Amino acid sequence: MKYGAEHIEHKFTLSFTESEIRGQWRDVFLAIHPEDGEEFPADLIEPSILVICNLEGEIVQVVLHDEGCDCEFQFTFSEKVKIESYVQQLRY
Repeated sequence: MKYGAEHIEHKFTLSFTESEIRGQWRDVFLAIHPEDGEEFPADLIEPSILVICNLEGEIVQVVLHDEGCDCEFQFTFSEKVKIESYVQQLRY
């Protein structure tokens, strides 16, 4: 959802794309795919997700990217929980 917009839950699946260590952080990059019959907002062109973790694997931040950059959209609480659960199950 866009900052300040009404909460809308989107149904999606995730896939791991890569992970890299950056100093004291591990960046986990995910692809996000709408479920069948679901559409993302029209002005969200190429969404992806950056999950920033500490080196112990604790999630510090979940950021929605569009075309590889931070964008004006954010996740709802339940969408964020889904993403965090997915990342915690990864073996990167």
